[in-house]
Amino acid sequence: MSAPRITLSRILAVNWYGYRQFIDVSGLSLITGANGSGKSALLDLIQFVMLGEQQSKFNKAAAGAGSGRSLRGYCLCDTNTTGRDGAERYLRPSSVTLAALEFTWPLQSGESEPRRETWGARIEYESPTAKPSTIWFRAGRRLAWQDFLNSDAGPQAMQFLPEDEFRTRVKRELDGDVWDRQQTYRDEMALRSHLGFDAEQMAKTLPRAMAFEPESNFEKFVREFLLEPGMPDVKAVKASVDAHRRAQERLEKMYDQLERLKRISAHHQDWLTSKRESALYSHLSDALKHEEALEGLNRRRAELEDKRAEHAENLQAHEQAIRERERLEHAEESARAALGDKAFKLEEIDRRRRELDSEIERLNAASSSLHDRIRAHLRRWQDWQLHASRLGLQNLDEASAAISAMQSKDESKALAAARDTARAYMRLKDEANEQLQPVLARLSEHEQRKAALHKDLAQLREGHATPSPLLNALLSRGQKAVALGRVVEVKASAEKWWPLIETVLGIHRRAVIPEDFRAAWDQAQQTQNPHEPLIHPDEAAQTTTKVLKGSLREMVETKHDLAGKVLDHLLGGLVAVNKAAQLDKHERAISLDGWLKDPPRRVKLTPEKELTLGEEGLRRLRDLRENELRETDAVIEEVRSDCDDLRAFLNRGAEGHLDRFTAPEGADEVQRLPKLREELRELQETWNLLATPDHEKAMENLRVQKATLKGIHERIGSLKTAITAFTLEQSRLEEAIQEDVFQEEQTRIARQASRMLVNGFSDDEITTRITAERQKATSWRKSIEMAAALAIQLDTRAQEARRLHDEQRRELVNVHADLGDALDADAEDNAAFDQRREDLETHELERFKTAADEARKEWEDRLQHQVLDVLREKLSEADRTKRELNRAMDHEIGGWRYQLTSRADKAHSAIWTLVEKGLPSGSEMELFNAAGREDIERAKAELMAAIDAADNPEDKRHQRMLDYRYYHHWDIEAKPAGRGDAAAISLNKSAKKQSGGENQAPFFVATLAAFRRVYDLGRREEQQNLGLVVMDEAFSKLSGDRIDDCLALARNFGLQLIMAFPEDRLPTMFQHADTVVQCRVERSYDEATEQIQNIENWVVRVEGSRLAELME
Repeated sequence: MSAPRITLSRILAVNWYGYRQFIDVSGLSLITGANGSGKSALLDLIQFVMLGEQQSKFNKAAAGAGSGRSLRGYCLCDTNTTGRDGAERYLRPSSVTLAALEFTWPLQSGESEPRRETWGARIEYESPTAKPSTIWFRAGRRLAWQDFLNSDAGPQAMQFLPEDEFRTRVKRELDGDVWDRQQTYRDEMALRSHLGFDAEQMAKTLPRAMAFEPESNFEKFVREFLLEPGMPDVKAVKASVDAHRRAQERLEKMYDQLERLKRISAHHQDWLTSKRESALYSHLSDALKHEEALEGLNRRRAELEDKRAEHAENLQAHEQAIRERERLEHAEESARAALGDKAFKLEEIDRRRRELDSEIERLNAASSSLHDRIRAHLRRWQDWQLHASRLGLQNLDEASAAISAMQSKDESKALAAARDTARAYMRLKDEANEQLQPVLARLSEHEQRKAALHKDLAQLREGHATPSPLLNALLSRGQKAVALGRVVEVKASAEKWWPLIETVLGIHRRAVIPEDFRAAWDQAQQTQNPHEPLIHPDEAAQTTTKVLKGSLREMVETKHDLAGKVLDHLLGGLVAVNKAAQLDKHERAISLDGWLKDPPRRVKLTPEKELTLGEEGLRRLRDLRENELRETDAVIEEVRSDCDDLRAFLNRGAEGHLDRFTAPEGADEVQRLPKLREELRELQETWNLLATPDHEKAMENLRVQKATLKGIHERIGSLKTAITAFTLEQSRLEEAIQEDVFQEEQTRIARQASRMLVNGFSDDEITTRITAERQKATSWRKSIEMAAALAIQLDTRAQEARRLHDEQRRELVNVHADLGDALDADAEDNAAFDQRREDLETHELERFKTAADEARKEWEDRLQHQVLDVLREKLSEADRTKRELNRAMDHEIGGWRYQLTSRADKAHSAIWTLVEKGLPSGSEMELFNAAGREDIERAKAELMAAIDAADNPEDKRHQRMLDYRYYHHWDIEAKPAGRGDAAAISLNKSAKKQSGGENQAPFFVATLAAFRRVYDLGRREEQQNLGLVVMDEAFSKLSGDRIDDCLALARNFGLQLIMAFPEDRLPTMFQHADTVVQCRVERSYDEATEQIQNIENWVVRVEGSRLAELME
């Protein structure tokens, strides 16, 4: 049982609207009355006293967000009417109002009277437009009329004491205090030494309870009203974070310095090495040039010596050849003398006979080649003529004549015929080309048809009967849209009407029905496709076309609501009849044979041949297109065969060169063969008559002598040429040697000069490198070019290294300005930079690392003690609060028990680990795997970001990382009483689905828990607290048994309920009440103006027990 609480015992309403009364209450108090009787005015007075004017939301339950009531209206008695000037009309042009509440403490041992305190405000308005003069007060005892009214005039006169006199009386006679600032008044009232409540939470909870609006987000309610705000104080932590960051920045700065210095050193070393290697390869290039020049000089000198030796040999050989020539000339004369007087004749016959043998041999070879070529040409023509006849070509006469002529045994005629086939070839070629052109046209036509069919089939597989650029554009942008024809199916019973339905719908089959019309409209204006109408969803939904019986609309069906509306509009008024004679029976109709009556038109429609509506239409159209594709493929195969035959015929004629004949060399001289053979025969007969065996022997000797002499003459000629050429070659070589000597001297000087620039290499090393470079290539030139290219490349690298070296130096000095005096960016050597690098590597970097580790440890220590420990404590408090509230709420209400539940938020899982186990040290971090260490570092980074954002109220996400209330998902679950195996119902998920009565009970439970959070501060045994709960029409939709359960739960919480109800709910409530206050009102009117003259509110108080007796 909860300990006794401070209770509200009296309401003081003097000049508060129409009230001028002290109203005593005790325990659970019901305020009832007819509508407009002033119930809400009393509740607003309680709210005003507890919260002050700024945080009060007057008459919130009566009118949702407020009815327009104001403090001015309550004090001056607002009539809710306006005067002739349009200004609000008040019954009191000026007034002093006293609004207060008396609270009574439980009677303590040894006390005869309980402790009482009266808290409230005295408000004075001099006029409706003036600002009020308000003083807030606390009286240390019960307040009487004479304490604030002029006792001489009496209570009925309502003459208030002046403000100064009232201030003095409160302080001196009423053991009280007076404040001008309402915040100071509220803070004082909330102290544990007075009423003892959480003022901030009271300002949120009391107006919400008075409004009693069903809650839809219980998680938010739990966080705002049941759990205490507990953001850890992170100022010191933030300061340590800043110190840690500064230390880390200094360390990173040193690391940056070291990395930059390392790069500078590397670039400097690269520059030196590349420069030295470049000089070496430049010298190697010069050395190779010198070696090449020296080798060329030596080679030229050796060549000159060889030429001189050869010249000496040639002179000697020439003398010998002269002597041999003289001997052979004498021998030839002797041989000729041996023949006698027949020598000349026999010599001439022998010469001519040999010439004829050679010529006849040549022409015999030409004759044989010509015969083979004519035969091959003839065979190709015969094959081509046969091919032409199979193709049905007509111009074969000339070809046949040419073939016959080429078969002649007379080679001259056959040759003339072979050369005269061009005209026959062109006739057949032209005829074949004429036949090919229409075949090619047919092939192209059918291939285009095939491509169109493939495109149609692709569209059909995508669900489109025709191209739909607008629909495709919308779908590609993720917008929802459908084509009318795709969501419409023709009923099986309407099969015979299907073609006409397609015709009637026409272009509307492709109409696009979008979900977002504005986006579709913008896209349609860009696409501009006239074949895709755009349906406005809202306009379509508002159409109310009547669907006539027997209309085409009844022959189609759709599951798409908007498509159904469109079909109603297009087909609902068009009645289907079997014969055209029946058209006049209906306003709009269509006959089975295609006649359409659409006044004033009569139109003969052509039924569509291709059916496209719905999935069945797509299937049929797809089957039709596939059949057409197969037929088209067959036709293409046949036409392509014809085309290939004609092309093969033309290619065969061109490749066989049938338009021309190329005769072999000497073909035109073949006709001379008979005459040459006859001449040879005659010469042979003459030879046989003149030549004896001795003559033949002498003639053979003469031929040998002549051949030998001819060889000697040729030998002498060649030796003379060589001897003459030597003089020129010797001059050329001597001049070249002079050039080579000069070139060798120049390259030797260049080699010696470049050697002076090479440092760090001995002569032996350079000789080895020269040999190695020479072996890399097959020629001196390539070796030289490779060495020169490497020299240039290394020089470029050296320049780039120097550029980077200088650039890195300047960047170092610019980024780390403190090094500007110690380091010279233009220095040739790198000593100062290397020294700075060594200092960092040996001792300075370690010093900064130590400082950064110490700053990190301090930050982590503060994070642990001032954030993580606080969060752990708050989470423990939240768990205790949940258990305590669940114990208090463990009460059956209408067969249900309501319990607060929590579930850890996985989004904070990494922070959870830090909160539960604390920050791991360096050695402890080794116990985690890579993923675990990554989670811990991420949690630390998130906490650092949250600490940075602690002062930024706009950064909700990071602030929630420091708010323990967001570490759980909160809910209130309803569990069926007495059924342990039954599943609990989440109020977060089901609140919006429940009825008003089902929602009121859980909100009442939650509100009681919220008020416990308002009042139960610290340990209850140390001090007594207030327990006031004010509600307006809290149980307007609950049954009597549920009301009993709710009020029993309120007693379990130990709270005092002040509840306003309409009079019709009183029978279900009065038996629970300790006090019933009935509000009444009387309004008087001016008969002439019908304006309100006076409003008087009052209450009739009845004890609950007495009312129960009267009801019985």
